[in-house]
Amino acid sequence: MDIDEAFSPMRALRHGADALQRAPVGLLLGGFLLFVIDSCSGSGGGGDLSEITQRMDAAQARLLVSLVWISALLGIVMFVVRCWFVVGWIRLQRTVLETGADSVGLLFAGGDAFFRMLGWRLLNRLILLGTTAVAAIPGGALVALGSSQEIDAMASLGVVVMLLTVLPVVVYVWLGLALGDHAVALDGLGPVGALDRSWELARGHRLRIGVFVAVTDLFSALGLLACCIGYFVTRTIAEIGLTEAYVLTTIPGAGGWVVPREAV
Repeated sequence: MDIDEAFSPMRALRHGADALQRAPVGLLLGGFLLFVIDSCSGSGGGGDLSEITQRMDAAQARLLVSLVWISALLGIVMFVVRCWFVVGWIRLQRTVLETGADSVGLLFAGGDAFFRMLGWRLLNRLILLGTTAVAAIPGGALVALGSSQEIDAMASLGVVVMLLTVLPVVVYVWLGLALGDHAVALDGLGPVGALDRSWELARGHRLRIGVFVAVTDLFSALGLLACCIGYFVTRTIAEIGLTEAYVLTTIPGAGGWVVPREAV
Protein backbone atom coordinates (compact mmCIF):
# COMPACT_ATOMS: atom_id res chain seq x y z
CA MET A 1 0.00 0.00 0.00
CA ASP A 2 1.21 3.52 -0.73
CA ILE A 3 2.66 5.14 2.38
CA ASP A 4 0.41 8.20 2.12
CA GLU A 5 -2.61 5.89 2.15
CA ALA A 6 -1.21 3.62 4.86
CA PHE A 7 -0.51 6.53 7.21
CA SER A 8 -4.12 7.59 7.59
CA PRO A 9 -4.44 8.69 11.24
CA MET A 10 -8.19 8.22 11.47
CA ARG A 11 -8.06 4.66 10.17
CA ALA A 12 -5.04 3.93 12.37
CA LEU A 13 -6.88 5.01 15.51
CA ARG A 14 -10.03 3.12 14.52
CA HIS A 15 -8.11 -0.05 13.79
CA GLY A 16 -6.04 0.40 16.93
CA ALA A 17 -9.22 0.45 19.00
CA ASP A 18 -10.52 -2.63 17.14
CA ALA A 19 -7.28 -4.51 17.83
CA LEU A 20 -7.47 -3.56 21.50
CA GLN A 21 -10.94 -5.09 21.70
CA ARG A 22 -9.61 -8.31 20.15
CA ALA A 23 -6.67 -8.70 22.52
CA PRO A 24 -7.18 -6.44 25.54
CA VAL A 25 -5.04 -8.34 28.06
CA GLY A 26 -1.73 -8.36 26.23
CA LEU A 27 -2.09 -4.95 24.63
CA LEU A 28 -3.21 -3.18 27.81
CA LEU A 29 -0.49 -4.90 29.81
CA GLY A 30 2.10 -3.89 27.23
CA GLY A 31 0.85 -0.32 27.08
CA PHE A 32 0.87 -0.05 30.86
CA LEU A 33 4.36 -1.50 31.23
CA LEU A 34 5.72 0.82 28.54
CA PHE A 35 4.05 3.75 30.31
CA VAL A 36 5.79 2.77 33.56
CA ILE A 37 9.15 2.30 31.82
CA ASP A 38 8.94 5.67 30.10
CA SER A 39 7.81 7.36 33.33
CA CYS A 40 10.87 6.00 35.13
CA SER A 41 13.16 7.00 32.26
CA GLY A 42 12.70 10.75 32.72
CA SER A 43 15.82 12.59 33.78
CA GLY A 44 15.65 13.99 37.25
CA GLY A 45 16.93 17.21 38.68
CA GLY A 46 17.05 20.69 37.25
CA GLY A 47 18.85 23.94 37.60
CA ASP A 48 22.43 24.46 38.76
CA LEU A 49 23.16 21.63 41.20
CA SER A 50 26.25 23.30 42.62
CA GLU A 51 24.29 26.46 43.38
CA ILE A 52 21.56 24.46 45.06
CA THR A 53 23.96 22.48 47.22
CA GLN A 54 25.62 25.68 48.41
CA ARG A 55 22.40 26.59 50.17
CA MET A 56 22.30 23.26 52.05
CA ASP A 57 24.25 21.77 54.87
CA ALA A 58 26.69 18.94 54.11
CA ALA A 59 24.26 16.10 54.85
CA GLN A 60 21.51 17.57 52.69
CA ALA A 61 23.94 18.23 49.84
CA ARG A 62 25.20 14.65 49.91
CA LEU A 63 21.65 13.35 49.92
CA LEU A 64 20.71 15.51 46.93
CA VAL A 65 23.77 14.47 44.94
CA SER A 66 23.04 10.82 45.74
CA LEU A 67 19.46 11.19 44.56
CA VAL A 68 20.60 12.82 41.31
CA TRP A 69 23.03 9.96 40.64
CA ILE A 70 20.37 7.37 41.47
CA SER A 71 17.93 9.13 39.13
CA ALA A 72 20.52 9.16 36.32
CA LEU A 73 21.31 5.47 36.88
CA LEU A 74 17.61 4.61 36.87
CA GLY A 75 17.21 6.47 33.60
CA ILE A 76 20.02 4.42 32.02
CA VAL A 77 18.57 1.16 33.34
CA MET A 78 15.10 2.02 32.01
CA PHE A 79 16.59 2.97 28.63
CA VAL A 80 18.14 -0.50 28.40
CA VAL A 81 14.94 -2.19 29.62
CA ARG A 82 12.94 -0.28 27.03
CA CYS A 83 15.24 -1.46 24.24
CA TRP A 84 14.50 -5.05 25.28
CA PHE A 85 10.79 -4.60 25.93
CA VAL A 86 9.79 -2.57 22.87
CA VAL A 87 10.77 -5.40 20.49
CA GLY A 88 8.22 -7.78 21.97
CA TRP A 89 5.72 -4.96 22.27
CA ILE A 90 5.82 -4.18 18.55
CA ARG A 91 5.76 -7.87 17.62
CA LEU A 92 2.71 -8.46 19.80
CA GLN A 93 0.92 -5.63 18.02
CA ARG A 94 1.66 -7.18 14.64
CA THR A 95 0.49 -10.61 15.81
CA VAL A 96 -2.80 -9.16 17.01
CA LEU A 97 -3.20 -7.26 13.75
CA GLU A 98 -2.45 -10.42 11.75
CA THR A 99 -4.29 -13.10 13.70
CA GLY A 100 -6.25 -11.44 16.51
CA ALA A 101 -4.43 -13.72 18.99
CA ASP A 102 -3.67 -12.30 22.43
CA SER A 103 -0.13 -13.69 22.74
CA VAL A 104 0.96 -12.10 26.02
CA GLY A 105 4.20 -14.08 26.04
CA LEU A 106 5.47 -12.12 23.04
CA LEU A 107 5.88 -9.07 25.28
CA PHE A 108 8.83 -10.72 26.96
CA ALA A 109 10.33 -12.51 23.95
CA GLY A 110 12.31 -9.77 22.28
CA GLY A 111 15.73 -10.83 23.51
CA ASP A 112 16.93 -11.90 20.07
CA ALA A 113 16.79 -8.29 18.85
CA PHE A 114 17.89 -6.59 22.08
CA PHE A 115 21.41 -5.64 20.99
CA ARG A 116 20.20 -4.52 17.57
CA MET A 117 17.55 -2.31 19.20
CA LEU A 118 20.06 -1.00 21.74
CA GLY A 119 22.47 -0.11 18.94
CA TRP A 120 19.71 1.53 16.94
CA ARG A 121 18.46 3.64 19.86
CA LEU A 122 22.01 4.80 20.64
CA LEU A 123 22.56 5.66 16.98
CA ASN A 124 19.22 7.46 16.94
CA ARG A 125 20.16 9.62 19.91
CA LEU A 126 23.63 10.29 18.56
CA ILE A 127 22.20 11.50 15.24
CA LEU A 128 19.67 13.77 16.93
CA LEU A 129 22.28 15.14 19.34
CA GLY A 130 24.76 15.79 16.54
CA THR A 131 22.09 17.37 14.35
CA THR A 132 21.01 19.68 17.16
CA ALA A 133 24.59 20.71 17.90
CA VAL A 134 25.41 21.50 14.27
CA ALA A 135 22.15 23.36 13.65
CA ALA A 136 22.71 25.45 16.78
CA ILE A 137 26.17 26.70 15.72
CA PRO A 138 25.09 29.94 13.92
CA GLY A 139 22.72 31.07 16.65
CA GLY A 140 25.03 29.88 19.40
CA ALA A 141 27.88 31.93 17.95
CA LEU A 142 25.71 35.04 18.02
CA VAL A 143 24.66 34.36 21.60
CA ALA A 144 28.27 33.84 22.69
CA LEU A 145 29.48 36.95 20.87
CA GLY A 146 26.63 39.08 22.17
CA SER A 147 27.17 37.89 25.72
CA SER A 148 30.91 38.49 25.60
CA GLN A 149 30.43 41.99 24.18
CA GLU A 150 27.42 42.64 26.44
CA ILE A 151 25.23 43.32 23.42
CA ASP A 152 21.82 42.09 24.49
CA ALA A 153 20.23 42.61 21.07
CA MET A 154 22.79 40.34 19.43
CA ALA A 155 22.36 37.67 22.09
CA SER A 156 18.57 37.82 21.67
CA LEU A 157 18.95 37.57 17.90
CA GLY A 158 21.14 34.51 18.44
CA VAL A 159 18.37 32.81 20.41
CA VAL A 160 15.89 33.52 17.60
CA VAL A 161 18.33 32.18 14.99
CA MET A 162 18.82 29.02 17.06
CA LEU A 163 15.08 28.43 17.15
CA LEU A 164 14.75 29.01 13.41
CA THR A 165 17.60 26.66 12.54
CA VAL A 166 17.39 23.94 15.19
CA LEU A 167 13.65 23.27 15.25
CA PRO A 168 13.01 22.57 11.54
CA VAL A 169 16.26 20.63 11.12
CA VAL A 170 15.63 18.42 14.15
CA VAL A 171 12.01 17.78 13.15
CA TYR A 172 13.12 16.85 9.63
CA VAL A 173 15.73 14.41 10.92
CA TRP A 174 13.44 13.00 13.63
CA LEU A 175 10.75 12.19 11.07
CA GLY A 176 13.38 10.38 9.04
CA LEU A 177 14.17 8.21 12.08
CA ALA A 178 10.61 7.66 13.26
CA LEU A 179 10.16 4.15 11.83
CA GLY A 180 13.48 2.68 12.92
CA ASP A 181 12.11 0.77 15.92
CA HIS A 182 9.72 -1.11 13.66
CA ALA A 183 12.46 -1.85 11.15
CA VAL A 184 14.51 -3.50 13.91
CA ALA A 185 11.64 -5.38 15.56
CA LEU A 186 9.76 -6.55 12.47
CA ASP A 187 12.32 -6.66 9.68
CA GLY A 188 15.32 -8.00 11.60
CA LEU A 189 17.54 -5.09 10.62
CA GLY A 190 20.55 -3.79 12.51
CA PRO A 191 21.13 -0.14 13.47
CA VAL A 192 22.43 1.04 10.07
CA GLY A 193 19.87 -1.03 8.17
CA ALA A 194 17.06 0.42 10.30
CA LEU A 195 18.37 3.91 9.62
CA ASP A 196 18.39 3.27 5.87
CA ARG A 197 14.89 1.72 5.90
CA SER A 198 13.33 4.47 8.02
CA TRP A 199 15.00 7.26 6.07
CA GLU A 200 13.97 5.78 2.72
CA LEU A 201 10.34 5.31 3.81
CA ALA A 202 10.18 8.90 5.00
CA ARG A 203 11.70 10.30 1.81
CA GLY A 204 9.09 12.53 0.22
CA HIS A 205 6.51 11.61 2.88
CA ARG A 206 7.64 13.54 5.94
CA LEU A 207 4.61 15.83 5.90
CA ARG A 208 2.25 12.84 5.87
CA ILE A 209 4.13 11.09 8.66
CA GLY A 210 4.30 14.35 10.62
CA VAL A 211 0.53 14.84 10.38
CA PHE A 212 0.03 11.21 11.40
CA VAL A 213 2.24 11.61 14.46
CA ALA A 214 0.64 14.93 15.43
CA VAL A 215 -2.91 13.54 15.26
CA THR A 216 -2.13 10.29 17.06
CA ASP A 217 -0.08 12.08 19.73
CA LEU A 218 -2.97 14.48 20.31
CA PHE A 219 -5.28 11.49 20.69
CA SER A 220 -2.84 9.92 23.16
CA ALA A 221 -2.75 13.14 25.17
CA LEU A 222 -6.53 13.00 25.61
CA GLY A 223 -5.94 10.16 28.03
CA LEU A 224 -4.33 12.65 30.40
CA LEU A 225 -7.79 14.13 30.96
CA ALA A 226 -8.71 10.91 32.80
CA CYS A 227 -6.22 11.70 35.57
CA CYS A 228 -3.45 10.08 33.50
CA ILE A 229 -5.07 6.64 33.94
CA GLY A 230 -6.43 6.65 30.41
CA TYR A 231 -3.16 7.78 28.86
CA PHE A 232 -1.65 4.34 28.46
CA VAL A 233 -4.93 3.21 26.82
CA THR A 234 -5.05 6.01 24.25
CA ARG A 235 -1.31 5.72 23.68
CA THR A 236 -1.64 1.98 23.13
CA ILE A 237 -4.30 2.55 20.47
CA ALA A 238 -2.07 5.11 18.75
CA GLU A 239 0.96 2.81 18.79
CA ILE A 240 -1.03 -0.09 17.34
CA GLY A 241 -2.12 2.27 14.57
CA LEU A 242 1.51 3.15 13.85
CA THR A 243 2.47 -0.52 13.65
CA GLU A 244 -0.41 -1.18 11.26
CA ALA A 245 0.67 1.74 9.06
CA TYR A 246 4.23 0.39 8.95
CA VAL A 247 3.04 -3.11 8.07
CA LEU A 248 0.70 -1.85 5.36
CA THR A 249 3.58 0.13 3.87
CA THR A 250 6.26 -2.54 3.95
CA ILE A 251 4.48 -5.89 3.42
CA PRO A 252 2.79 -6.47 0.05
CA GLY A 253 -0.74 -7.76 0.49
CA ALA A 254 -0.86 -6.93 4.21
CA GLY A 255 -4.18 -5.20 3.63
CA GLY A 256 -5.69 -8.67 3.40
CA TRP A 257 -5.20 -9.40 7.08
CA VAL A 258 -4.65 -6.22 9.07
CA VAL A 259 -7.69 -5.80 11.31
CA PRO A 260 -10.48 -5.17 10.86
CA ARG A 261 -10.19 -7.31 7.73
CA GLU A 262 -13.52 -6.37 6.30
CA ALA A 263 -12.71 -2.66 6.57
CA VAL A 264 -9.33 -2.71 4.79
